[in-house]
Amino acid sequence: MSLPAVVLTVLLVVGPARALATDNTPPVFEGLQSAWTCIPGPIGAGQQTHYHLSWNAAKDDVTPSSKIIYKIYRATSSGGENFSRRTYRTVGVTSFETPLLPTGKTFYFVVRSRDRAGNEDSNTIEKEGQNLCE
Repeated sequence: MSLPAVVLTVLLVVGPARALATDNTPPVFEGLQSAWTCIPGPIGAGQQTHYHLSWNAAKDDVTPSSKIIYKIYRATSSGGENFSRRTYRTVGVTSFETPLLPTGKTFYFVVRSRDRAGNEDSNTIEKEGQNLCE
């Protein structure tokens, strides 16, 4: 089966895809700014809450802010994040609301930025989830 003349013409005019310049620089990122929840009244067994995380946008020399990936790590002890496996992921936003988490535990969070080339910043700025309504 042969291609129609129009398709052949387009292939000849456009030509082969060109490789983009190599990007080896991770985004510049200040890390997580806040991690909070609001649990009014006494906290009882079996309750759950969302944590609200926020940060300033990362800046990259190639990837636009709207395409920066944010990898969110959660731990139940300070410094306990496993950076080889993210807990959550977002793209192009500067805040995140976790799924419901148990209120009887303390949670710690770190956010890292990654550009489209796969370069990830290596910050370890950790925030303990705070209950602002105690």
